[in-house]
Amino acid sequence: MEISTDKSEGRKTVEGNFSKEFYMDRKELSEFLRKLADEIEAGNELELKTDEWVLPFKFMDKVEVEIDKDRDELEIELEFDKLEDSGSLSIG
Repeated sequence: MEISTDKSEGRKTVEGNFSKEFYMDRKELSEFLRKLADEIEAGNELELKTDEWVLPFKFMDKVEVEIDKDRDELEIELEFDKLEDSGSLSIG
């Protein structure tokens, strides 16, 4: 899923911690949420991209959704827990 930016330097894959805030107009946000929903429905792997970075993430089937509202703000937070590689178990 591509997030539009103004820069076009080489993309770097994000391995560790990462934090970035974006402001989008309604049209951009609608497109972003549709693409996000399509990727979630397709499987347990997301890949967010800008011109600068790639953020791959494999997540568990259950996603935590938190909704907070006060008088002036509505916040909707999605929390994807990392899908742990279970590896294989063998005897012998």
